[in-house]
Amino acid sequence: MEDRPEYPLDIVINNKKLSRVVIDQHYKINHPEMNDKLIVELVRTQDGAILNIEEEKDGFQYFSIEPVEYEEKPYRLILLLCIHDDFVGVVNAFRVRRK
Repeated sequence: MEDRPEYPLDIVINNKKLSRVVIDQHYKINHPEMNDKLIVELVRTQDGAILNIEEEKDGFQYFSIEPVEYEEKPYRLILLLCIHDDFVGVVNAFRVRRK
């Protein structure tokens, strides 16, 4: 699954101004209820967030965020920030059970 569509999205995460979101299509394998439009909305909820870096590797910072509440439903987002570019990448996104 090489396809990674890009969408314009002006947000700030970890004090870094970002202008687009790039979505890996891996989520479609196990989470067919998800779609790119929903994922963009989930990422939008993180505007202004300060996230703990879980891993930094090859110029990318990785984050896992749970729960991300959207329309009263909880989700998990696995994101990356490119240190040398202005995009947020979505590695995976899916619904989770309410804790």
